[in-house]
This record gives sequence, structure tokens and C-alpha cells, in this order.
Amino acid sequence: MQVGVPFQSFRECIDPNLKVLVRIDINVPINVKEGVILDDYRIEAHAATISKLAKSGMSVVVIAHQGRPGDDEFTSLGIHWRYLEKYAGMRVSFIEDVMGPAAQGAIRNLGPGEVLLLDNVRFVSEEVIERSPQLQSNTFLVRRLAPLFDVFVMDAFATAHRSQPSIVGFPLVLPSCAGLVLEKELNAMNVFSSSRRESIVLAGGAKVPDTIKAISKLLANEAAGKILVGGLVGVIFIAAKYGANGWLRKYLEESGFGGLVNDARLLLDKYGDSVAVPTDVGVEVHGDRVDVDARKIDAPVMDIGPATMDAYSSYVRGAEVAVLTGPMGVTEKKQFAEGTEAVFKAMVDDAKFTIIGGGHTIMSARKLGYIEKIKHVSTGGRAFLQFLVGEELPALQALAESKRRFWK
Repeated sequence: MQVGVPFQSFRECIDPNLKVLVRIDINVPINVKEGVILDDYRIEAHAATISKLAKSGMSVVVIAHQGRPGDDEFTSLGIHWRYLEKYAGMRVSFIEDVMGPAAQGAIRNLGPGEVLLLDNVRFVSEEVIERSPQLQSNTFLVRRLAPLFDVFVMDAFATAHRSQPSIVGFPLVLPSCAGLVLEKELNAMNVFSSSRRESIVLAGGAKVPDTIKAISKLLANEAAGKILVGGLVGVIFIAAKYGANGWLRKYLEESGFGGLVNDARLLLDKYGDSVAVPTDVGVEVHGDRVDVDARKIDAPVMDIGPATMDAYSSYVRGAEVAVLTGPMGVTEKKQFAEGTEAVFKAMVDDAKFTIIGGGHTIMSARKLGYIEKIKHVSTGGRAFLQFLVGEELPALQALAESKRRFWK
């Protein structure tokens, strides 16, 4: 766990005489055709950092991304800036440029207390290439923008696992600090890391390879007392524990997840009762929910079943820390949100400290009315998983290096 990595705190970057570049992560679910953001939690979270800096009298320039080249959600940040204005409670300017003459001119002319949002940083081809921080600090993006600023604030925890110019390049050439979101993430992970064997991790969702890898490391590091699997991750473990026939066999063949079943089986063989697998599931039959034994699946699995809900809820009760990394089912359909709602209820009622992470998990918590009751809502997806299992995050290493270079 990297919680002890030394870098400058947010308050140490605040100075009304300075111009600050802030990297945030407002990469959100979006309907590009209709120009509608489907979940704005990340934007709301980062607005506090922007507001604090601007209200201190600093000139604030924001850099962020949306999607990846080739993705349906790869688009300009022209939709995002109004949301940032709303949550920051102040005027935010936006420019359709990242590092060209127009952007540089706007940055130079920015006054104290003013905020400027640059366009999607991934419009710059350098940003989608991962290399060492030293190489990233010599990119055109960093060389053109860094001289215009006094300090850099890294607040984009959700991109902390990336070694890209806007994440690891600027800290090597500018005095840098963590932002409010990043500090909050690290504080929450401190609670998790100090509990270890008294922690319960509910691992669901659809990011099967990443989640199984995370489960393996959590178990190997003895970083959690018990892992409870659900969602598509749970389907893989069901196949590993009970075998796959009928619909389940066909699903594994078509999804390409068949090879992961053996990985799950090896984890069950090695760690036994440390991993709880659903004993029943909710399947969809002609649009309706039908609960069946996990050994007798012959229709699409959409949720954990009632017996599994009860078992998982009992594990959560009294846990020092309960972490949910993905929904237990397809929460977009009301009848299959029951498992996720059950574990949310157990978490907020009976666990001492609660953490959730990942876009779909957050959307589910908001939809089901539990978001305000969770102690810590992580803005990260893959970064959240990597940090949870103690993997090094390039962004934190770059901040630590910045402290060694610039702060006395």
C-alpha cells in the first residue's frame, strides 16, 4: 500500500499570487449524440478543488480528458464545463484548444480567481502514450504549458495508474501537490490498509480480468478477511466451483472468459473459504426474474439470489471495513438490482467504515439512494483496484519525485 509515499499536501500549493494547472478526471458516462452526461459524480467531486483554489485568488487552469481515440465517448469537453460551473459555483471559461496559441494566450491573460478549462487533453496524441515520467516531462504538451504555470495540482486519482504526460510529466518540472480528491482517496485507503483481516471486499461488476487479478493479489497479500464475488465476476467463480453446462457453457465460449475459469478455480483451491461464491442466482426468463440454484443455470445470470444476499449481508455485519468494487447484478433493470441493494443496506447498517469504487457502482449507489450513506466514494475504477491491492501508482511516484526536486 502506497499511503505513506511523501508528497506535498493540497494546502501547501495555495498562494493567491500563483497560476496553477490542475489535472482532474471528469471522464464520465456520456451520450455524445444527445450531448448529455449520464453521471456527473466525478465532476461534482473535483469542483471542490477548483473552487478552493480560485477562491484563494489563484489563476486556475484545468486539464482533463474524456474517452479514448476511437471510442464512442471520445469527445470535446464542451459539454462538461457547464457542469463544472454548476458545482464550483462560479464562472468557468472554456477554450477549444489544449496547447496551441489560443490556449497559451488564454492562460497568459487569466486573472486572479478566474478558471479556464482546456479541451480534451487526449486530442494531443502524446497523451495516449505511456512512458517513463522523465520522457513524459519532455513532451510538447509539458514543454509548451509548464512555463506558463507556477505550480501543478494532481487531483485525478482515477488516472493515477497511467504514466501519461499530464499525469507524470508536469510534476517533474513544476512544484506539485495532491488535490482534495486525491488526498481524500488516500485517507480512505489508510483506513482499509490498517484493517486488513477485518475487511470484507465485495467484488462484482463486469471488469472480469482486472477484478480476478485484484482478488488474487488481495488474497496473496492477506489484505482482506474475505472476498464475496458477484456480477460477471461471480459467474466465472460459479463455473469454477460448480462446473459449466447449458447457458453457462455457451456464455463462456462466446464471451472469451473461459480461460479465466481456471484462474478462479486455482484461487478457490488455494484460498478455500476466503472466497464466497454465490449459491443461487437471479436469471432472466422472458423478461422476468427467476431465482435458481447456482448449479442449475440455464438462462442469463443477472443477479445474485436471495440465499446469497442473506449470506453476503451476514458477512458484512460487523466488518471493520466493507468495500464494494462492482454491482452484484444488472442494476439497470429494477428486478435485478435486489442483490446490490441488499449488500448496500448491510454495508451502511452494519459495517464500521464503507468504501465503494467504480463508475457503475457509483451510479448504482445514486440510483438506489445509498450514495450519501457511504463513508467514502472513490472516483477511481482501475486505479481504485490497483491501489486497493498495493500496486504502485505512477502519479504518486511522480508527486513524491516533485517533492524531492522542488520542495524544501
